[in-house]
Amino acid sequence: MINKEKGMKKFGMTGTCLAMALAVGLGACSSKAATATSDDAATADAATDTDATAGTDTTAGTDALATDMSGDVTSAAKLASIARGKYLIDAVFACGVCHTPKGADGKPDMTKYLAGSTSYAFPMPDGTTNIVNAENITPHAEQGIGTWTDVQIANGIRKGVDDQDVAFWPIMPYPEYALLNDLDVQAMVDYLRTIPAVDNVVPSDTVEPPPGVLAAASAKDSDIPHTTLASTDPLFAAAERGRYLATGACIQCHTPEVSPGIANFKMAYAGGRQHKATADAKIATSTNITPDATGLAGWTIADIVASIKGNTDKAKNPLCDASPMGHGWMGDMTDGDMTDIATYIHTLPPIKNGPFTCYTK
Repeated sequence: MINKEKGMKKFGMTGTCLAMALAVGLGACSSKAATATSDDAATADAATDTDATAGTDTTAGTDALATDMSGDVTSAAKLASIARGKYLIDAVFACGVCHTPKGADGKPDMTKYLAGSTSYAFPMPDGTTNIVNAENITPHAEQGIGTWTDVQIANGIRKGVDDQDVAFWPIMPYPEYALLNDLDVQAMVDYLRTIPAVDNVVPSDTVEPPPGVLAAASAKDSDIPHTTLASTDPLFAAAERGRYLATGACIQCHTPEVSPGIANFKMAYAGGRQHKATADAKIATSTNITPDATGLAGWTIADIVASIKGNTDKAKNPLCDASPMGHGWMGDMTDGDMTDIATYIHTLPPIKNGPFTCYTK
């Protein structure tokens, strides 16, 4: 268990990030950094089959990972799984945005890769603010997840509980990660096993919940909007592959809340979720990325891909500081995955909400 004196934990936050934001663009986390290279993305591409991914089991909290995987870590299957996990963690879900601390220059301190902690001002239901810190998810035995089993790590990702079934704050998007398929979750587990263990103590949250608090409910597949394309459309399959990826990478930050950390899926991807980092007095607000006039109406699929890849808006202006786009984060996704996500976003049901500016006081 991480930092056993704590109550509710914070295993992960990123993926794409948590309730951070953009007013113009697609991301929602922090300034970008070089956590993955183009070579990394190319390696992951060779191990990635998004056609297969889109059609696999997405049942929340399955027990398919009932036993820890074992065997030769140099096997082709294991190496492919590790490469896939690195790709998902570094590029698609951008876990380092929250779990890699920043140095004095504001850039991620890669000597503490995934060792926590970025701090967030998490609004509590009673109106108070809880300072929540992203956990150390390296294989360190005391400060990280080195003693966790594969099943426990998978439960942290998809069920929002630690190795002793203590719940995490839903600032981590585990309700949405519940829809990840077993192969991708195992790939993330496999990769986390391979990274250096870092002895980095993460501060406790300022507010601890009473005992017995349950994890937030998992999202249902029916909560996630489908593309508006007909099933006979040549781009339908690409859009549905993008739906799977965007559910983990985009939806939580770009969907307003019904309660702290809990998405209002009736307004999926319509933006307006607010976030305040403890080191920044400004409130970041996520953009509407549906194809409405208050969102990305007039953007093409190519425009969206260019935004993800270059961390710029349609006019080539830099996105807000909160963006995890561009090289080092989501911009290192394969062209195929970026195009699938862009195809899905481009064909979402339009929702009027906004427009929003990057920051407010």
